[in-house]
Amino acid sequence: MPIEMDADSLEGRIIKLLMEGRPLTLKEVSDELKISVSRVERAVKGLASRGIVEIEELPDKKYLRLMRSDIKFHGTNPTQEEAIKKKRMKEKDDDDKGSEKSRRMMYR
Repeated sequence: MPIEMDADSLEGRIIKLLMEGRPLTLKEVSDELKISVSRVERAVKGLASRGIVEIEELPDKKYLRLMRSDIKFHGTNPTQEEAIKKKRMKEKDDDDKGSEKSRRMMYR
C-alpha cells in the first residue's frame, strides 16, 4: 500500500530531495531546505522509524537513503497555486477599484 504524505510538509520535502536519487547528508538536506540540522534529524528519525528512510552513520557524517518508492504526495500542485494567486489578485484589484470609486463619490 502506498504511503500518503503532504507535499508541503517537512517530511514530504525531505523525501522529494531524496527521490532525486543520491544519498544526502543531514547537513546537505538542512542547507537545501534552509532549516536547522536538528529539525531535519527529528523528521528523519520519524521517517526511519516507519521504514521510509535509512540513516547510515559514518564516523563524521550521517547519510540518508530513501528505502521506499511507493510514496504518494497530496496537496496543492503548481497549477492550482497559480490559479489561487490569480483569483486573489483579481479580488484585490476589484476591492481597490471599489474603494477608489467610493472615494470619488464621497468628494463630489
